[in-house]
Amino acid sequence: MSVRKPLGLLQYLALSEEELDFYKLVGRLPSETLAEQTAKNKPMERPKSKGGRPKLKFQINEKRAYYLWSIAKDLPESERVKITNRKLIEIAKTKPFRGFFQNTTSQSTVEQSISRGKKALKIDKHWNSKVCVLLEKEFHKLQS
Repeated sequence: MSVRKPLGLLQYLALSEEELDFYKLVGRLPSETLAEQTAKNKPMERPKSKGGRPKLKFQINEKRAYYLWSIAKDLPESERVKITNRKLIEIAKTKPFRGFFQNTTSQSTVEQSISRGKKALKIDKHWNSKVCVLLEKEFHKLQS
């Protein structure tokens, strides 16, 4: 039998605001590993359907904003200050981001989606985000 260590109150209080946002998005606590989380999420019996659409870990808004952040972080600071969402969308259309920007119905819809994603990931107007830096380390494991 393995004994799971509970997250101590002091550990929880020591987390920064960005780390708290990261763990809310990921859906696990810092003291849990991915193996513990998957073992914990296996139900003993089939849960009753509550209806509605299934929930995803990351909505398309967050994915689009994250991909644009990954493009913007490679730019020099002087360019990041001036670059607009539209310019980043045009750059993203040339890159293989699984069609997140290719077959969209309206430019304004994509821009609104990115704005919602930037708010969720706490990306500022200069494309800086501590939440995205934390996500970058584990994003390949979290895609759904």
